[in-house]
Amino acid sequence: MKKNIYDPGVMETLQQAGIAGTPQRLAVLKILQNAAKPLSVGVIREKLETKTRINKVTVYRIISLFKKQGLIRDVLSARGAVYFEMATSDHPVHPHFSCRNCGALNCLTPLTFSQACQLTASHDNYWVDHIEINISGLCNGCLHATKLQNQPGKKGP
Repeated sequence: MKKNIYDPGVMETLQQAGIAGTPQRLAVLKILQNAAKPLSVGVIREKLETKTRINKVTVYRIISLFKKQGLIRDVLSARGAVYFEMATSDHPVHPHFSCRNCGALNCLTPLTFSQACQLTASHDNYWVDHIEINISGLCNGCLHATKLQNQPGKKGP
């Protein structure tokens, strides 16, 4: 009898979303659950290569299904690239920082309930049902590199 190598929590998450637990779906979800920051499809595929062979179309179909069922959300970087992260109750909505130079995308501290309420307070002329906060600028590494390049006597690459 083949031993189940998947985390029971991953299977439970799929079942609660009404999604059948195929090996490919389990593998993709586990990668997303264990990620410290949003991941691109390319990075998800790289991580899958060591575990399960899945073609690009199948990964996109799995991502689409997870988004449709509310398990994940997409995050746009300052460069327009799409990344994905968990959207479950243990992964609350939070702002992101995107470096406009190197493209790095990082999660920032989630908003407190009172901060979210202030942003989502209903007004007479609109109703808020989604908030997405993406901050862009230069990450510490790019900022440091820019300062070094701008020093007198230094030449750029």
